[in-house]
Amino acid sequence: MVRFGMAMAVLACMAAPLFAQESTEQLKKELQELRAEVDGLKAVNQSKEIPAGQGKIDGDAMAADDNPVMTLFKQTKLSGFVDAGYVVSFNHLSVSGAGTNASGNPVRLFDNRANSFYLNAVQLNLERLASKDMIVGYHLELAAGHDPSIYDSGVVALQEGWVQIMAPLGSGLDIRVGKMATLVGYEVLESMNDMNYSRGLLFSRIQNFTNTGVRMAYGMGGSNNDMVTFTLGFNNGLNAVTTFDDNDHGKMVEFQVALKPIKDLLVSATVLFGTEDGLTGSTNDKAYIFDIVAAYTMDKLTFGLNVDWASAQGALGANRAAQSGLALYAKFALNDWFAQSLRIEYYSDHDGAVLGLGPVGGFQDTGTGSRVFEFTLTSEFKIAQHAIFRFEIRHDDSNNHNFNRDGRGARGDNTVGFEVIMPF
Repeated sequence: MVRFGMAMAVLACMAAPLFAQESTEQLKKELQELRAEVDGLKAVNQSKEIPAGQGKIDGDAMAADDNPVMTLFKQTKLSGFVDAGYVVSFNHLSVSGAGTNASGNPVRLFDNRANSFYLNAVQLNLERLASKDMIVGYHLELAAGHDPSIYDSGVVALQEGWVQIMAPLGSGLDIRVGKMATLVGYEVLESMNDMNYSRGLLFSRIQNFTNTGVRMAYGMGGSNNDMVTFTLGFNNGLNAVTTFDDNDHGKMVEFQVALKPIKDLLVSATVLFGTEDGLTGSTNDKAYIFDIVAAYTMDKLTFGLNVDWASAQGALGANRAAQSGLALYAKFALNDWFAQSLRIEYYSDHDGAVLGLGPVGGFQDTGTGSRVFEFTLTSEFKIAQHAIFRFEIRHDDSNNHNFNRDGRGARGDNTVGFEVIMPF
């Protein structure tokens, strides 16, 4: 038995090299097959490669993420709103009455029809402001509706459009070139950003809406360099009705000093002066606007003050066309969804150049100029934190027959307004 085991062990030792040799041959065969498959795949890939010289990226080429133009548009902010309303006048304004002002409210500018629905504005804003990392920026405001027909003579308008350069001078010199909102006034063209639905008398009759030209601003003091801001500009003037209109070639200079001594208080003084020879053709027709604005926010209560003096020698067909006015604003936010606003305003058309002395509907007023007082109360509701609804009551009163009632002259008007705004 022992002899049989020893024999089997000897046979196993003799057979082991044979089995090892057979396994090595098998591995070599499989390795050759794998090499053949790899060579085949390389051939396929080489046939699909782009020929030399095509699609080659230059070592100095700029990556898409580093391209300043692509960065400019990639960081653009999109916003806008839809604004619609309805205004009722208790003066029964008639289109068939006598006088040039008998077809509507001659004192109001934006909402001067009797009882009408308004698509005030549909606005789209594109903006990418300049910064230290990207010193070039831009801003575009495209608007359509009733409001553009008032300030730009068309139902579709480029409300604003400017290029911005943040020059590396000190804390940064902000240079803007193009069509920009005016520096004067407390109210703005977008009703959504005002306290009231209807526009005030100072905004409608004294202040210009936009200026086309170049503007430079430099801030000093404070963490954000906004404690004192100086602004200097040069533009086409006041009487540019349409976007690119400059019919008299007169130019104006604008200068503003804005102070922010504390976080919630802003005071600015602005002056625009230059030539406006739109009617007389004289290059000596001087025009100016001097404007003071103050705004103060205290918790849920906001106060505003606006004072204006203006004159346009010959541009409105009168001696000086002197105007002045004062407006007081207040808004109290009771909670997140309700706020109450109040505007009290006094406007003086010293020479009667803007509102006229008559005759309106057969009335001939005597004396010099018109003095108009207006009182506006606006209730604002936020619906689901997205839409804004406003209900407004307004009373206007004048010493002259500047208004229209049933086709005849009137000394005042009372209106009720409704507005719905959907910002996005």
